[in-house]
Amino acid sequence: VNFIYRNDTDRFVPMFEIIYSIELVFIILALIVSFVVFYFGLLTPGIHRMIQLRVFFSILLADIYVSTRVIVMYHQYYGPSEYVESADLIFGSMVMETFISYMASLVFFLSLDRWVATKAWAWYESGAKTTILFFALQEILLYTIAISLAYLIVYDYISSMTSVYCFGVIILFGSTVFAFVFRHNLRVMREMKKGAVINKYSISRTFQIKENIDLLRTYTKVARPLVCVCIPPFAFYPVFYLVPANIGYDGLRFFSASMYHLWLSKASVVVIGCLPFYYPRLMQTIKSKSTRTISVPSMEFIEKNTLELGDAYFTLLTNDWK
Repeated sequence: VNFIYRNDTDRFVPMFEIIYSIELVFIILALIVSFVVFYFGLLTPGIHRMIQLRVFFSILLADIYVSTRVIVMYHQYYGPSEYVESADLIFGSMVMETFISYMASLVFFLSLDRWVATKAWAWYESGAKTTILFFALQEILLYTIAISLAYLIVYDYISSMTSVYCFGVIILFGSTVFAFVFRHNLRVMREMKKGAVINKYSISRTFQIKENIDLLRTYTKVARPLVCVCIPPFAFYPVFYLVPANIGYDGLRFFSASMYHLWLSKASVVVIGCLPFYYPRLMQTIKSKSTRTISVPSMEFIEKNTLELGDAYFTLLTNDWK
């Protein structure tokens, strides 16, 4: 449940105090960055409601995780000297394992969402209430998988190293499906451009396919820093787990356990903070709001240009076919 406790860390003052302080900074940064991204995400026009919901729930879970880390860190520094398994520690461990399992499984569900958007593009783009039910079903399945894995890990039904293998298999499977959906969308786009007739139907479908490709590319870009910041914690953890206790390397073991948690908090900051850089419309909104350069057009301008603005959607897409 809890990797280290005070009897472990008191021998290495002030090393763990420094690690806890750094992690606390990353936790505060994660909460600030997530608020900024979510706030400006709501203000950014043109983001599909399903994408907003996906970003919101992913960020919300990350915020819950880093918040519960404060509880665990308080116990590690001010709690009992001996090893205990209290309700707050069990809760913190469940949240951590749920967070990791959720993020590992998310790749597959992102691919599933884009596959449905490709095949049922008219329904998906319509924003019908049933699309919200589809999203809710995805979240229910995601949390069912994540909480089930967390329960098995926390209550020792499977070992921690077995859970690492499970995460590896889940990520590999999700990445394979992701690559298949990505290539399928690229193939559909190429086929639609071969002798297609330009009309409202074909352009609307092209818009959805282009949006799929853009989002999949954005997910790919976000995955790069995610992989970079997640490699260290999964390198630290085997050191703690595989090195035997009481053979003279306890300091290394406890240091690795602390760095494992610190790097997960750091990963939350990096990944959430990268979203504006990989999603141009979100970055444009942040820049425009921060510099206060947004101007509101007059009603005369809106009424005069209603037709032109409405046709711009199809005009821009038609140009892609030329």
